[in-house]
Amino acid sequence: RYGREGLGILWIIAEPAMFILGVMVIFPFIDTAFRGSTVAEYLAVSYPTLLLWRNGTNRVTKAIEVNRALLHHRPIRPIDIILSRVCLEFTSATATFLILYLIFIVVGICHWPNNVLTMTLGYLLVVWFSFGFVMIMAALAELSESIEKVSHIILYLMLPFSGVFIPAYLIPEPYRNYVLLFPLVDCVEYFHHGYFGSAMPTYYYLNYTMAVNLALTFVGLSLTAVAINRVQTS
Repeated sequence: RYGREGLGILWIIAEPAMFILGVMVIFPFIDTAFRGSTVAEYLAVSYPTLLLWRNGTNRVTKAIEVNRALLHHRPIRPIDIILSRVCLEFTSATATFLILYLIFIVVGICHWPNNVLTMTLGYLLVVWFSFGFVMIMAALAELSESIEKVSHIILYLMLPFSGVFIPAYLIPEPYRNYVLLFPLVDCVEYFHHGYFGSAMPTYYYLNYTMAVNLALTFVGLSLTAVAINRVQTS
């Protein structure tokens, strides 16, 4: 039992590390395209933000249905199941980021952030977006089997617009402004601003991003309430 738990913890750290190292080997020619950074450094900083919304969605999809037996215990509510899974995934993603980040600093791939506070606030913006998005996906998966089946497709389609693989300054106008309408990109760009500082140009609209994140949270919680009510009455 303890061996399996240890392997699970190791995989949480190894999976993003393997991805970053793989891209470093396959796409070294892109290094010159990133101003003030290498591909390795950019991905080492950016990729952990992807774990929040991607793994979070996978964790909560059909969570109530799978754990329906737990609802026979009076203290446990459906929302407890969803929130506990979200908190578990966000905690593990954050721990993974901190561990990998310190390792990459030691080996010389990354450096200390230009502004720790800004970088932290940027990360919290990604967490906020991820929470609203994950709650929406969790509710829709409970309400519709079709959403549950296509959730992986939705996550893959989000990858090019996640801000993880392409910095916004490389996207030409007017397409950059269109991409920045997706709040996740703004969150990641602000996160990058805290890390790179003036070494890399960053673009974001904080007021717009916070307004959309707030709307996502409201919609997510509202849909979750509808989904829970359907589960309880079915």
